[in-house]
Amino acid sequence: MNHQKIDWSQLWQPGPTRVFSDAELARAGDQRPSRTLLTMVMINMALVSMAVMQAAPPRATALLTGILAAAAFASLRLGQRLWRKPSRRLLTVCTVALVLGCGVVAALARLRNGDAEVRQWALYTCWGVALLASFGFWFLAVYRADQIAARLRELDERERAIEMARQLAAAQIQPHFLFNSLASLQHWVEAKDDRAAPMLAALTGFLRTTLPLFNQTRLRLGDEAQAVRQYFEVMRLRLGERLSYRIAIEPAAAEVQVPPGLLLTLAENAIEHGVQASLAGGPVLLSAGVAAGRLTVDMLDPGAGPAADAGEGVGLVNSRTRLMQAFGPSATITVSAVPGGGGLARIECPAPTTTTQP
Repeated sequence: MNHQKIDWSQLWQPGPTRVFSDAELARAGDQRPSRTLLTMVMINMALVSMAVMQAAPPRATALLTGILAAAAFASLRLGQRLWRKPSRRLLTVCTVALVLGCGVVAALARLRNGDAEVRQWALYTCWGVALLASFGFWFLAVYRADQIAARLRELDERERAIEMARQLAAAQIQPHFLFNSLASLQHWVEAKDDRAAPMLAALTGFLRTTLPLFNQTRLRLGDEAQAVRQYFEVMRLRLGERLSYRIAIEPAAAEVQVPPGLLLTLAENAIEHGVQASLAGGPVLLSAGVAAGRLTVDMLDPGAGPAADAGEGVGLVNSRTRLMQAFGPSATITVSAVPGGGGLARIECPAPTTTTQP
């Protein structure tokens, strides 16, 4: 059973029922109709004008041309206002204004023209234009309102997807990394191992640096690089000589605003699939630079192409999705094996440096 109520107000005031705020209209964008829509409207106006001129007597051509030109100009101006802010109130105002205008023109034509047939054609043309324009205004207002509502829903869904991806990234700090690090710390404390104090300092620094990152939609690449440095330091203490690392971030690259968690995901994959997967371990290099308005971030690990396997993991899939949501299809994360040994994960994206507030 359909329990939706009937909106009887549509009988005397038809049009879109939703009233959009100025903020919603600005967010939806497209304040001007497309060229395609304008072209179709102009073609239809031209066809109606040609039909009227073909049927009307030649002596009425001048008057009807003036009426049609004035009606077309007024309709376009009123239609543009409706496009910018579609509402039932504005639709009613535009319709009444055009009808009154056509009525005034018809009355003036009747008073100033002695030819009865010309007066009759002027009257029919005015009211015909008013009727067609009223239907056109109604269609335009309803179409535009539906377009704005659909655009706002799309933006809301996109923002929800980005927020969910951000929350997933925040929850993606691997629990086993924290548990294993704490277990190592506890063992070293009990054994009075000299590595306990550096481990505690590195782990504390990692948590202090990392946890605030995911409260933001964008952050400086340099800020996340500090978190990666703390992560590498914790893992260096745990893995010993199996791990060495180097971080080389150019000043311009450090200022680029990116979604949080990208570098940490690359770092975790480099350790898990590169260093820990190899008995001998090896060096990990994180580098980033900006050229021609684009950021390039490279994470090189010592595995025999492990970065390629990591491309199927949840972490990189999630990072790739958030990167594309932030920058579009020109932003990519690629993983590949390096000739001669090693795995390479690379981020390429535009290099915006404008700070985004949380």
